Parts: sequence; C-alpha cells; structure tokens
Amino acid sequence: MLDRTVAPAIQKISSIQLPDAEVTALPNGARLHCLYNFNQPVLKLEIVFKAGKWFEPAPGLSYLTAKLLLEGTRNYTAKQIADMVAYYGASLECNQGFDRASLTLYCLSKHLLMLLPLLKDIITEPTFPEHEFTLLKKRTAQNIAIEKQKNTYLATKLMTESIFGATHPYVAGLDEAVIENVTLAQINNFFRTNYSLTQSEIFFSGAIEPEALAALNALMSEVPSNPEPLPITQHALHYTPYNHFIEREDQMQTTVRIGSIWPLMNAADFSELLLLNKILGGYFGSRLMKNIREDKGFTYGIFSTLSSKENATLFYIGTDVNYQNSARTVEEILKEIHILQNELVPEEELESVRNYTIGKFINDSNNIFDQVDKYKALVLHKLPLNYYSEYLNHISSVSPARLAELAQQYLKPETLTKVLVGKEVTL
Repeated sequence: MLDRTVAPAIQKISSIQLPDAEVTALPNGARLHCLYNFNQPVLKLEIVFKAGKWFEPAPGLSYLTAKLLLEGTRNYTAKQIADMVAYYGASLECNQGFDRASLTLYCLSKHLLMLLPLLKDIITEPTFPEHEFTLLKKRTAQNIAIEKQKNTYLATKLMTESIFGATHPYVAGLDEAVIENVTLAQINNFFRTNYSLTQSEIFFSGAIEPEALAALNALMSEVPSNPEPLPITQHALHYTPYNHFIEREDQMQTTVRIGSIWPLMNAADFSELLLLNKILGGYFGSRLMKNIREDKGFTYGIFSTLSSKENATLFYIGTDVNYQNSARTVEEILKEIHILQNELVPEEELESVRNYTIGKFINDSNNIFDQVDKYKALVLHKLPLNYYSEYLNHISSVSPARLAELAQQYLKPETLTKVLVGKEVTL
C-alpha cells in the first residue's frame, strides 16, 4: 500500500543521455545530423550556415540577407512560399544571429516530400526582389528609430559597444545609416559565399522515415559544393571597462546594465560560473531579486545572465528602476557581488540553487527538439558528447569556497562596464 504521508525519495541526477546522432558527410561538404524520435509524427529540418554577424563583410548584411531569403525564388513568389507552407500546416523561417544563420522547417512527417523542392529552391535560387529589398530596408530603419527611443535598447547597445568595440559583430543592435548603405549586390555576394552547403550543418530530427531520409540525402547531394572556401574571419577583442551615462531628461525610468567578458563554454570554469550566475541573479529567487525587488522595492525585476557565443561569452546584469534609485541600485548590486566574494554561500542556499538549476536543465531537455538544440550547441561550440554530464557533475560538486574564488576572479568591480540611461545620476 502506497503511504502518501511519506514524500518520494529524491534521486540525484548525475548524467544525461542525448539521443544518438547519425552523422553523414554529404558530397558537397555539408554534414547531416539525424536524431530519431517517433513519439509524434513531426519533423524539424534546420540548415545552419556560417552567415551570422561574425561572418559579414559589412554591417547589416547578415540580417537583411536572412530576412530577404523567403521573399521569392526563381520558381516561387513570396506569396506562393507563404501559401504553400500554410497549406501543409508547416512553419518555415530564416533567422540570423551573432554567429550563424538558420533556415528552419517544421512539418508533419507525411508532408516533407512535398516541401523539399521548395526548400531546395530557397537555398539555391533566391531572387532577392529589389522592391522587397527597398521595403525591408525602410521597415528596418523605422524599427531601429523606434527602438532608439527605448532606454533598454540604448543601454544594451552601448554596453556591448564598450565591451567588444564599436565595430565588433557582437555589438547588439544596428543603425539606420548602416542599413541604408547595404546594396543588393552585397546581398547577392554574401548569399553566394556564406549560404553554401559546403560548410553547413544540417540537423534533421523527429519521426524520420527511410523514404524521407533518402529524399533529403538525394536533394542535398544535388546542391553543388562551393569551390571557394570562406575567408577566415577574425575580430580583435581588447576589453577595457568603462562607466557610461546617457542623459534622457524625459525618462522617469533609468536602465542599468553592468557587464564584462567571461570564459567560453569549453572553459573549465564555465559550468561553475553558470551556477554562480544563478545565485547572483539567474532566477526569480536570486540574491539580486531578493535585495533589489523584494527588500528595496526598486524594480519589478532584475537579472544576470550569460550570453554564450562561439567566440566570446558576455556576462551582464540588467534592470530598470526609478531614476532616483539608480545610483543606489548600482551600489546594492556591487554589495551583493562583494558578499559573494567574501562570504561562503550557505549550504542550504547552494543546494536549493543546485536543484533548481539541474531541474530546469532536465525540463528544458523534455522533447526531441529541445534535445536537438542542446546537441546543436555541442556541434557549433565544438564540445565533447559528454559535456552535459560533466556539466551536471560540476554543478553537483562545486563547493562554496570555489564559488567565492570564482566571484573574486570574474566579478571584480574594476573589470565591470557600467551603463546607465535615464535622468542625470552619478556613478
């Protein structure tokens, strides 16, 4: 008889097993990663290109190219593409980021064969219509102008400019002049060079039937390789911390951003730093939330986070407060950092944050598409297959003394860039 007065035993999780990936090298140089799961009759096909901001020869190219890719091909207009995708109840989008660009298709397994010819047309014969290009530039410039009225946009852009350098591809945001300077000829050249399958990674997951796999292999193998290799792209990073203030007299709220560079995902300290970040401001029960939201009542929310890119990791703290409390908020943030550096995290708090972190990680690996995203991170960041099991082990075993040591090393106030946007304050 089950005794419901006794709580179930808590099981420690020390490892995680992602689905085995079947990796095939295609004749044109692309790698096809297949991860099988037949719980639902759905598929995800994602083609990842070296076409993010890191690889663009001129600012704005990666963004505009990705946005234009679905605006027409030699055989399909933009409307026909949208109608066909809608008819089959599918989803098709092209997105770019700081490092890569991705063309992603979600569909029912039974509809893949009808959608593959459209996909091939998009990656081989887009037309980039001039009329759509002009409209896209106009819309983008208008959106940027609107974003520039927001403190959060200005603060994040200035923080990343200060940390990475004004022309670095990891700077957040764009300028209207940059968008205006992009030409259609540049778009076409960037597409031909960077949207080649030769150096792409193709992630195919879900209910993959043999017929679908054979069709995808045949179609992707038909796409010729690009004989010209991508140029080696390097962007220098010379970080010097600064304090910045943008005065906006008409704003009652001040946006606060405090950040610096942290190690890459493959660094030995990275997993433990993730836990340190959680304690500081990485979840609703964090120290920053308890202090600045619950105790002081300065804000509705404050956070700290890590933005892991292929060539740098950005750590930063963010919040919005009444301008009269902005200087005090910065003081309290630095106070919480000082406590982390000089006082050991109590075991009870550490165990609670450990359990939250591990539980959230497991919850975020709930279905095949979540698992593929985690596998994709291993591929793009060149990490070993046992990376996540090691991550869980580090989280479970890190000591309070080690966390204090990491806080002393990576959270030195003199290494932090501080940005405030709002009414006049003194840092």
